[in-house]
Amino acid sequence: MHPILLTIGGLSLYSYGAAVALGGLLSFGIWSAQREKMGLRKDDDLWMLVNAILLGGFVGGRILYLLEYETWFGPGFWSAAFALNRGFSVLGAFFGVTGAVWLFSRRAQVGFFRILDHVALAAPLWHVFGRLGCFAAGCCYGRPSERAWSVAFTDPRAMVPAELLGRRLHPAQLYEAGGDLAIFLFLLLWVRPRVGSGRWSYGGTSGAYLTAYGALRFALEPFRGDTVPAGLGFSAGQWLAAALVASGLALTYRSYHRCIRH
Repeated sequence: MHPILLTIGGLSLYSYGAAVALGGLLSFGIWSAQREKMGLRKDDDLWMLVNAILLGGFVGGRILYLLEYETWFGPGFWSAAFALNRGFSVLGAFFGVTGAVWLFSRRAQVGFFRILDHVALAAPLWHVFGRLGCFAAGCCYGRPSERAWSVAFTDPRAMVPAELLGRRLHPAQLYEAGGDLAIFLFLLLWVRPRVGSGRWSYGGTSGAYLTAYGALRFALEPFRGDTVPAGLGFSAGQWLAAALVASGLALTYRSYHRCIRH
């Protein structure tokens, strides 16, 4: 694929970073349009929320990546810790962003689930662009496959291991991008109207998102070539995905039954 989008002078624009930035801009547009519904009184509050999301997602994603794939303080630890074009776990970002939103909600004195629901609505759309960036960069690559739709990475700058360059692989990144787009449409067209009309309480969109993405990630892990075994025949990603599903189901149950009781 094309890990580097373009090079001007000595500066390179990485495809992954460009895709993530584009997805972030679209997500910001959604949040900006919904600022008052989020309970944010001024534009400064929205900017603070966006900064909290970026920081929380980066820190959470980077820490989990280092825990999964690097030997702490080993030879490649510091280069991975500060790399701008690799070293990020989406599952870690879930925890980091949730924590950042909670801290922000306390400071802004706005309901935590109210804000989290709006963040969750745009998150899968942002994730679509992130996975397209992964596909361009060669990270989160798939297992070898002879399917007609399999792909081969030939650029030596790609993040695919050298022994897999030129081999046909499952396009795992595109599988997930398609699933994330379906989740976004599901949240936008089915879940969000129920929360907005009061049939579900705040937390319903977040719960549906965590459940849907956790199930998607659990199902797609066997197609990935970068998984980390974690016991009982499951990967670390599958265990974390199962935790997302459990958390999401609990939030969805809370959202639905709070409205029934009221």
